[in-house]
Amino acid sequence: MMQLARTFSLALLLLAIIAPAARAGGITTAQEQQRAREEVNRYRSMVGMPAVSSTSGLDTAALGHARYVLHTAEYGHYENQTSSPYYIGYAPGDRARKYGYTNDSITENYYMGNLGARGTRTPLVTDNAMQWWMAAIYHRFPIVSPRTEHIGFGPYYLNGRAAQVLDFGGDYSNTGRVTRWPVTGQVGVGTRLDGESPSPVAQFGGSFPTGYPVSMTWYRYNADLRYTQMSLVRARDGLNIDGYRLTPTNDKTKLSYYSTSLSFIPKAPLAYGTRYTATFKGSIDGVAFSYVWSFTTMPAPGRLLTSTPASGATGTPRVPNISLSFNQPVRTYTLVRSPYRGGLDSNGVGISLARASDGAEVGISITQPTTRTTKTVTFKPSVMLAANTRYVARYTLADAWGRPYRGTVYFTTGP
Repeated sequence: MMQLARTFSLALLLLAIIAPAARAGGITTAQEQQRAREEVNRYRSMVGMPAVSSTSGLDTAALGHARYVLHTAEYGHYENQTSSPYYIGYAPGDRARKYGYTNDSITENYYMGNLGARGTRTPLVTDNAMQWWMAAIYHRFPIVSPRTEHIGFGPYYLNGRAAQVLDFGGDYSNTGRVTRWPVTGQVGVGTRLDGESPSPVAQFGGSFPTGYPVSMTWYRYNADLRYTQMSLVRARDGLNIDGYRLTPTNDKTKLSYYSTSLSFIPKAPLAYGTRYTATFKGSIDGVAFSYVWSFTTMPAPGRLLTSTPASGATGTPRVPNISLSFNQPVRTYTLVRSPYRGGLDSNGVGISLARASDGAEVGISITQPTTRTTKTVTFKPSVMLAANTRYVARYTLADAWGRPYRGTVYFTTGP
């Protein structure tokens, strides 16, 4: 039997705006690590895989590498600057072993997505990282793999940037049930993949963005996997979606081979709020399989429907109840105060209220809903506003799919 290399390196690199001076606050690193584990296990539960546990060795290795990345600006999985005080070890396996993790099957996911990296720290960056990894086909495989037994998560923030590293450890000989993603009947599925490294489509002459990948994975090394049909159709009219078909034999990265996976990657982003039906047929080790299932994509990005006061209003009470109503849900944990000067920029998330003439900040009290999402956001100043003065409320909030709502509401107080 062929001896497999035990350390694989994967990278999802998203372009990010570089901004100065991060402000700490909100949840802690330990809480983000717990959040990451919960999200990994939520996805695993959806595909019928057992839960994984965290280990301090993998947590420490992942956090150390995220710190190295941001302090050295050497992006990726390998550390070459041995003289840096942030250097840990060259490869993911070296770093894990340094901190006491001895299993020799180690995989790493890496992400930079900076929405929410400034201002009060919330689970947004962690949740968005997990969501992107599940969209990125090669990064999806270890999250839902039966070979994965342990994880470690490292979130790190520096100067308005954020890096998240997710390390996996386990036993490469483990096998499990067939996993399909998206799962049967799933709603709110993504519509696109904007980038992944290594690219699963460059080998076919393709480029990003693509549609959201659909995959089926057996995790049986050296299996004879063949397909006779791998298709995706729009359910309402049977329109065939054009796409790339990634298999263990045509995938030059070999990552589909290691995971025994078939993947259909639409050439163009899928439509919002649309039901699709996937069909995968073929055989594995001579045994026929046939799977047909459907899922529905996420709705179109939301928008602000109304605000009270309306933007441009005059005669507004000096202690106004300010409300914003959206047509799609808002993640309630992004309802945090985030002063404009301190963090509410392209990488920030939250709400600010300031005097329009000079930007002087005003403290606010935000009504926190009891649900995970809400369509109506309510807040008010914690002090009486000046009379006959123009104010601006700025907001950057994340919807249920991690997409930002950004906007401003101007109003002028009465006497």
